[in-house]
Amino acid sequence: MFDTPLVIKKCEKFLVKESNKGLKEKLELTGKYRLEELKMTEKEFILKHVFEDVEKLENEEELEGPDEQHFGVDWKINMEKYDNHLGIFLNTDMTEYQEITVDCSMKIVSKNKEKTCSMSISCAFEYQEYRGCPDFIDWKTLEDEYLDDGKLEVEVHVKITKMIEIPEGSLDELRSFGEDMKQFSDVILKINKHQISCSEYLSAHSPYFATLFLGKFQEAEKSEIELKDVDPQNFQDYLEVIYLEDGINDDTVEGILSVADMFDTPIIVEKCEKFLIENSEIELKDKLRLAGKYRLEELKKNCLDQIESKEDIRSVIPENPSGMDHEVLAELFKKLLDFN
Repeated sequence: MFDTPLVIKKCEKFLVKESNKGLKEKLELTGKYRLEELKMTEKEFILKHVFEDVEKLENEEELEGPDEQHFGVDWKINMEKYDNHLGIFLNTDMTEYQEITVDCSMKIVSKNKEKTCSMSISCAFEYQEYRGCPDFIDWKTLEDEYLDDGKLEVEVHVKITKMIEIPEGSLDELRSFGEDMKQFSDVILKINKHQISCSEYLSAHSPYFATLFLGKFQEAEKSEIELKDVDPQNFQDYLEVIYLEDGINDDTVEGILSVADMFDTPIIVEKCEKFLIENSEIELKDKLRLAGKYRLEELKKNCLDQIESKEDIRSVIPENPSGMDHEVLAELFKKLLDFN
């Protein structure tokens, strides 16, 4: 209110080094008062566990380590044998109101202590998910060099780079983005004649909105910002997914993708791609079009793998192929040559 940066700095220093407030409360203060140092405070921990009888694992069988709580979340190490490899995974037991992004490194040491095998990944966790390396080490090397009487010690170093928590019970309120939410919002987005109330939580997912709300744009000083060239319904669907709603279906996925691509929201693009690969009943031709338009490499590969004949190629070529992604066309041409 009175623009006193020295006092703000002292408060931030206290919150970083001495405060016993919960993480959720600190995150709320971080967003409300733009406390960058508090937001970037490193949250790191190490998980270690010695797994036994690893050599007895059958294909697709798993072993789980014990739960350990760090920063209010339960974590554990999982391993699985699959396709003559050992996979190592980091598992979280989060609520549907949380989202966590981490950098983590996984390591095992050979039985003679002279060699290590390690991998590093960056990944985002949502409700009760696990992430890791499915082909961490091939099974023969594991047996020959790393298993010590069937035992294997696994170490995972975890650094939390982003941790978002929506207060429990608020999702019903957040589903409404209209006039009745103005009193709870940080900014009003105006799309055509529609007014959509949003919180700065949106900026945690989108660099575009982070700059718009918190950056140096002239609009950052405004309480109402106009967005152009956006369909209001598509933006509404996009917001519902941002606020942890399961709003992606065959009717909404393309509109959500268009908004997520426009406003640089990779986590929503990933959700749409996952839906298109695992759940969508959209025709293969349309999936390929979306894969090319929005640079969805996993979806593109998934679609191309399903093309097994000249008839399949004909079925995915539109009447006017000039608008197709050039890489997709090139891959289809290669397949056509293979079929000859």
